[in-house]
Amino acid sequence: MSDANMRGPADSGSERTRPILEARRVRRRFGDLVAVGGVDVDLHAGAVTVVMGANGAGKSTLMRLLAGDMVPDSGVIRVGGVDLAAFPDEARARLIYVAQHPPLAPFLSLREHAGALLALRSLEAAPARAAFEDVAGRLGLTAALDRPARALSGGMAHKAALAMALIAGTDLVLLDEPHAGLDLESMLALRQLIHEARARGVAFLIASHLPEATLALADRVLVLRGGRLVLDLDSEALGLFGGDARAFEHRALVAMTGAPEPAHGGGRGSLAPAGDDADDAAEAQ
Repeated sequence: MSDANMRGPADSGSERTRPILEARRVRRRFGDLVAVGGVDVDLHAGAVTVVMGANGAGKSTLMRLLAGDMVPDSGVIRVGGVDLAAFPDEARARLIYVAQHPPLAPFLSLREHAGALLALRSLEAAPARAAFEDVAGRLGLTAALDRPARALSGGMAHKAALAMALIAGTDLVLLDEPHAGLDLESMLALRQLIHEARARGVAFLIASHLPEATLALADRVLVLRGGRLVLDLDSEALGLFGGDARAFEHRALVAMTGAPEPAHGGGRGSLAPAGDDADDAAEAQ
């Protein structure tokens, strides 16, 4: 797919078949460090894609690039067919991004945060407020709705940001380490909420390091190493693990570390860098 196919909000196209998000050869350097080295990503309606990798592999940088929170050095990203670089406001209106440490206004309550989000997204107030209170309750936040953000623990603040993302009405939700700081009950509640949202056609991109949670959620898993996509497992490949989190963890760990493993014949699931040439792969080492 060439960059010439990128379009603005007024152009026409096949919305039903186009991915909600398309990224082609996205790159970002910090000095000599290749943080993201030529990654391709497609995200489709109703699908959950999980990005895994060791610390420093480029997961959070990739999330920020795809969310429009950081500008790539090169490459093309479009959201709902809209070029993120050319029409940033239009593209970003179609997604919501929750960072690992979401910034909340310290003196605003959770209810006030939700009200501001609803106004910003032009959502119908009464149904959206009811949806927020329902999601917040399921995440264990009911008693904290009128507390200022500064009075919340890190885990509570993270759950509040997740609750707002889940009612924002966007087609795409990007979550960086959403399980961080969550207790088991909240993790299970979040898993159910994500399943319900995907049934409505919402696409998710999630950065995670938890094998069990990944297997329970993902339709596709991407593993990064040194800013490069080194493993791409689709739903069929994930199904071969049969829910065995330890076997999946081993497979992902081999990809993350570059440890040798018997050849798998290339293709999806191969440890060969996906989507770029050998020179690009050497660049990240």
